[in-house]
Amino acid sequence: MKKITLWLLILTVILSTFSVFMVAQAADNDYEIVMVVKLEGVAWFDNMRLGIEQFAKDTGVNAYQIGADTADPAAQVALIEDLIAKGVDAILVVPNDPVALEPVFKKANDAGILTFTHEASNQKQVSFDIEAFDNVAYGRHMMDVMAKDMNYEGEYACFVGHLTSTTHNEWVDGEIAQQKEKYPKMKLVCDRIEDHENQQIDYEKALELLKTYPNIKGMMGSAMCGVPGFALAIEEKGLIGKVAAYGTCLPSVAYDYLKSGSAKSIHFWVPADAGYVTAKVAWELLKGNKITEGMNLGRPGYENITIKENKFGVPVIYGQAWKDVTLENIDEYDL
Repeated sequence: MKKITLWLLILTVILSTFSVFMVAQAADNDYEIVMVVKLEGVAWFDNMRLGIEQFAKDTGVNAYQIGADTADPAAQVALIEDLIAKGVDAILVVPNDPVALEPVFKKANDAGILTFTHEASNQKQVSFDIEAFDNVAYGRHMMDVMAKDMNYEGEYACFVGHLTSTTHNEWVDGEIAQQKEKYPKMKLVCDRIEDHENQQIDYEKALELLKTYPNIKGMMGSAMCGVPGFALAIEEKGLIGKVAAYGTCLPSVAYDYLKSGSAKSIHFWVPADAGYVTAKVAWELLKGNKITEGMNLGRPGYENITIKENKFGVPVIYGQAWKDVTLENIDEYDL
């Protein structure tokens, strides 16, 4: 009888422990984490969605991605307002205009919702911003690549998606600073051009540049639509070998232009990895865990993160995740 009682006691302890474990595990998974991107229906953010979906699969968390069909800051704010009303646990955003998001982020925080950004290192009112790399260093690197291809001389122009886009403008700041410091025979022909993340605008502006500055040799894009927009104009005018497109783009989007020679190099980070890492940071904080210097966030380029506070006291996570693609290695990539 005593043996039976003992075994019943042991079984009760085991079942109780298992129940506590299952409840804790369920609590860890019982979150709704939503990524709000700049614009839906483009390859960059289609790839980012894959990272969010993989995170959801790996963790069991209800994580998903949404976005407007236009790169309009007001449309992005409206989506966030809807998520606040829904009562989600964390909102992740790739901002079109960081300043425009400050009031709605404060509203989310006041409602107990954690907020995070990617590509907004000067953001207020968020728990963390996550960057694939140091943005100014990335811009300097892209200038080095373009300068070498231009034989360190000649005219060029720089584009940003929005004049309010922190990341794009930091890249261009780095590009221009590097040119002025290292390549005095190169010349920026005009102020940075805003393309509103629209390939048609890139194409039209490229045609204008080719007409106004017939000696221009390089066009540097920040939004993914830049390289194909410039390249189409270069091909149309029969200027392959004289002018080339450069900038941030996905290999699948730039493939034909690198093959034709209208584009010479592109640079990127894997959007899926950035999305996954941003969701993981949100999840860890929701569970009460800390994000620390040197931490491995489980994706290539984010194995040894650095953390610096921006001027508003928001911690910014930096990875080392940029990649360079040219005609020589374009066939190595499938995204």
